[in-house]
Amino acid sequence: MGTRNFLYATLCTSALLGLVDLTWLSRSQVRFSPVNWRDIAGVALCICIAGLIYWLVSWRVRGDKSQMGLVVRKASDFLGSLALAGGAFVPLLVGSTVLMHVASATDRPFADPTLAYIDERLGFHWPWFLSVTNHQLIAPVLSFAYHSLGPQVPFVFLLNIARHRNDRLLEFITLMAMSSILAGGIMAFVPAEGAYAYFKPTADQFSHFTAHAGMWHYETLMALRSGAPFDLIMTNSSGLVTFPSYHTALGIMVVYALRDYRWLFWSVGCLNAVMIVATLPEGGHHLIDVLAGATVGLASIFVGRMIGAYERRRAGSPENIGDWPVTLH
Repeated sequence: MGTRNFLYATLCTSALLGLVDLTWLSRSQVRFSPVNWRDIAGVALCICIAGLIYWLVSWRVRGDKSQMGLVVRKASDFLGSLALAGGAFVPLLVGSTVLMHVASATDRPFADPTLAYIDERLGFHWPWFLSVTNHQLIAPVLSFAYHSLGPQVPFVFLLNIARHRNDRLLEFITLMAMSSILAGGIMAFVPAEGAYAYFKPTADQFSHFTAHAGMWHYETLMALRSGAPFDLIMTNSSGLVTFPSYHTALGIMVVYALRDYRWLFWSVGCLNAVMIVATLPEGGHHLIDVLAGATVGLASIFVGRMIGAYERRRAGSPENIGDWPVTLH
């Protein structure tokens, strides 16, 4: 239950993002490169082909209870779920990526002095933490955990597709939709360059982390803030959200999405706990970024649960049993 609601919520969110993007792009120096349409068309064609194959095979093997028919049906179901995931996720990905870039193309002053001050008030000093974690044994573990988040998203997709859990698949995409709206809105009002750019540590102070730790976004960010025309090419885009930490939000949502698989839930939960710590020295986030990211992740889960529960309440109420309202005496 709730599967349709998750799909509708994601599609509505993507439509809202598209409307905001179109309005903002018309007033921004960011230009959506024509190259993107070729890539989007290619992806859309693959999704349509997968959906068509699913429909044709399902129609052809309907009522076939043989072993071969069962195998063919399972294969077609996999393609159908893959097409469903692509149809829901790709528009969301495009909309959130455009929003991230147009929101970064601003001349508003960076909020890093305020963010660093909040950290100090919380008793946290980022340069000290960097010096503690910049160890030949600690830093590689943190770097691995930080960069392990990327493969986790397609893993959650494929796991739920293989297990025929379209409800959990669409729920996860809905969580990403909710978090994209929240993170995009916050970053538009609180632009930040990151702890590395603000504190400017020397190379030897993070020698055991990756060479571009916390700074892989900086060149693009400065180009967007320069006021010069910027051609957005989706395949060349990188994460620009500093406040809040989207790594933190996504790490929490991934663990939540794996709650039905106990051994994965605990193992990935431990990995992502380390990953969240790594967002500070490897990701270049302030502590308050991480706290805000955790809030975004938890808020997205809360909204997602409300969306999923809405249909269950309607289906479970006495007046909605069957196709027509009935009165129980």
